[in-house]
Amino acid sequence: MQVVMDVISYIVDLGSYIFVPMLMCLIGLLFGLKFPKALRAGATVGVGLVGVSIVSTLTSQSLGPVINEMVKVLNLNLTAIDVGGSPAAAVGFGGLLGASLIVIIILLNIVMVALKLTNTVNVDVYNFWYFAITAGFVQILTGSFWLAILAGVTHAILGLKVAVIMAHRTQQIIGIEAIAIPHGFAAASAPLFLLLDKVYDHIPFLAHRKMEEEYEEETKKGIGHYIGAIFGERIYLGLIMGMFFGIVAGYDFKGIADVTIKTAALMELFPTMVKMLVNGLIPISNQAKQFFTKHFADRELYIGLDSAVTIGHPVTISVGFLMIPVFMIVAAVLPGNTTLPLGEVPFAAFYVCFATIVHRANRRRTIVSSLIFIPIVLWISSWAAPMFTELAHNANLTLVAQNQQATTMALGNLFILIPTLLAEIPVVGAIALIVIDVAVIFGGKALEKYYAKEDAKFEETIGIESL
Repeated sequence: MQVVMDVISYIVDLGSYIFVPMLMCLIGLLFGLKFPKALRAGATVGVGLVGVSIVSTLTSQSLGPVINEMVKVLNLNLTAIDVGGSPAAAVGFGGLLGASLIVIIILLNIVMVALKLTNTVNVDVYNFWYFAITAGFVQILTGSFWLAILAGVTHAILGLKVAVIMAHRTQQIIGIEAIAIPHGFAAASAPLFLLLDKVYDHIPFLAHRKMEEEYEEETKKGIGHYIGAIFGERIYLGLIMGMFFGIVAGYDFKGIADVTIKTAALMELFPTMVKMLVNGLIPISNQAKQFFTKHFADRELYIGLDSAVTIGHPVTISVGFLMIPVFMIVAAVLPGNTTLPLGEVPFAAFYVCFATIVHRANRRRTIVSSLIFIPIVLWISSWAAPMFTELAHNANLTLVAQNQQATTMALGNLFILIPTLLAEIPVVGAIALIVIDVAVIFGGKALEKYYAKEDAKFEETIGIESL
């Protein structure tokens, strides 16, 4: 068993831009893709990941300092420091619990696919750290290794079910066939967005528009048209947001100009790098669809991927950048919040990506849902801070200064919160988690059918909003 754990730990430590391309190439070969095409597809995915990493680093380096200045200007005296997602992954995989979960969840996924209990094969192994964090919190609170494993598995099962329910809509909005998103955070945001989407159906201002109505609106040259044109263009929005950041931070002209053009560049570069990532996935996705059609004629199977493949959508990018100052402002005034947004703020698009999918790229709905979601993220990440700080300490990682707590907004996650709270209840907690798992696995079929009918009706009567 220890040998298996050591091998898994070594593979994870390779990093996503090495491990994921190797995995994608292998998957392509298993699905029948010729070696040169599989190699090219895997390498393209790797190049895309490196590109996203470079742009992410540029984002952090360019926006990090200005955000720090904004924190000072806004006087955000908050004690739980958002250290970002990468340190959180290191904490999650920092012990036996995380390595054990990888093996257990992979085996569980294989069994569920074989028994037709899910249609998603989750290859996004790197982001299993979300499940490991859930398990880690439960182990801290209860001292039980196996109860912790159960909580982590519950998180994974919930993500798989959301991925299947939203698979068709995800493929339609993102433009890649045979994929699903079981990501530990993105999938966890879906239930709230799905609930809100039902509410929005009764609000005329947030209604979906027919394609011909969109066209008519675009031909009008009123002030609304020009405002929409400005905020609808990534480069213009980047210029506006960059200028806003620089002014609030108190920069001089050179500093404002620098952050302005860099923010505009980031708005353009992110989709370009994600497109490279997507270009590598498309041949694998197409081959997977052919394989599934041939060998599983009675089933529709999906490859479970990282939510990064969704980030290049124009609605996600534009709304994500709009949410950066909102995160800061809400953190400053939200009662009960202790989280100081830092490490994850430049990547706000990841926090709204599933809203774009659930709301079918309806920009207005995505903005409103994001505004509702942000306080929830901050509250839950504040709740998680003491436990995450203890986990980091147990993994011998010092992430913050003395008298501070570490957290990350990625912990502002309902699929972490709910299993952890349930597991705390003696005896009943374990039973509740098992009941949830069984209900989700077997009872989730009804939700799959419901949303399949809803998507079909939407396509027939309204159609997808212009992207």
